Amino acid sequence: MKKVVVPVFAALLTASLVLVQFTPAAGGSEKVLFDKGVSLMKQEKFQDAVGVFSELIGMKTVNPDIYKNRGVAYMRLNQYDLAIEDFEKTRELKPDLKGLYSNLGVAWYYKGDYTRAIKNYNMEIALAPENHYAYFNRAICNAELGEFDLSLADVEKSLALSPDFYLAQCLKGDLLAKTGKPAQAREAYEKAIAIDSDNPYARDQLAGLKLPEKTAGADQPVVLTVPERRPKQPETRSKSPAPVKTAPAVAKEPNGEISPIKAKSGPSHGRYELQAGAFRKKQNADVLYQQLETKGYQVRILELTRPSGIHWFLVRTGVFDTKSAATAGRSKIKTEAGMDFIVRPFDRF
Repeated sequence: MKKVVVPVFAALLTASLVLVQFTPAAGGSEKVLFDKGVSLMKQEKFQDAVGVFSELIGMKTVNPDIYKNRGVAYMRLNQYDLAIEDFEKTRELKPDLKGLYSNLGVAWYYKGDYTRAIKNYNMEIALAPENHYAYFNRAICNAELGEFDLSLADVEKSLALSPDFYLAQCLKGDLLAKTGKPAQAREAYEKAIAIDSDNPYARDQLAGLKLPEKTAGADQPVVLTVPERRPKQPETRSKSPAPVKTAPAVAKEPNGEISPIKAKSGPSHGRYELQAGAFRKKQNADVLYQQLETKGYQVRILELTRPSGIHWFLVRTGVFDTKSAATAGRSKIKTEAGMDFIVRPFDRF
């Protein structure tokens, strides 16, 4: 049975990775450094921001704001283990800090541990029961686990707190369609369209929703084919597309292990690939691209646009037919390159 397609995952990041402000205990130099780190974050220079926050920590500055912000920077670099370490240190220093557990939820979500993500969202909701994003994010995790009733309950709570939350309305439609309630799904998509008529997601899902002809108003099981089709306007193109970099290939080492890098020939597409980083600014993606290319890796920059309109530049390598092969490739390249990667569907978020 196909999984529910969540409208966007950007909300997991934009809602949870919130920079906090720093109140130094003494002296002005620490605040200057902290402000510099925040400025670098706003410019999406995350690696530089890590350096600044690390310098502050090296000065024996004990402040949860510093660890949390460095954790945010690690998150944006897809270095989730390091992010979790910083968020856990933040929890030691200030366990009741709002937004902290949402950050941990995001990190565990992208590591594929949805149960741990849910536990952290539970704690976030306990601290901030008015946070509609926390309910929405927990709904996504429950959907990944196939707990559709729990997911739908969280979506309803999110919408009760924020009735005009477009993404929650879309997820509600997806869940209702998935659980054999097409008429209710149609109603949810129509409400989403009323909230944001310019966003194509709900409109596209509604177009692919098939109701039984004789009982169009009844809730009968349906099969949604929309999540598998590609949009009419390819999301991988910008208005003025730059030359597309060659997609990486897959090769087998003499010992039979798959190498996602340094291969000169092979298939140009597959089911999975590895993502080294995701950036809003192309120049930041170019920096990582050059770093990996200099090391001899075949990489490309994939341009995708979320339904919310946010444009991303994704630095990726490797082509794999199975998720297990991609996971094995991730372990290998993580050791070789000295940085972490995540497994993503080929050519998609």
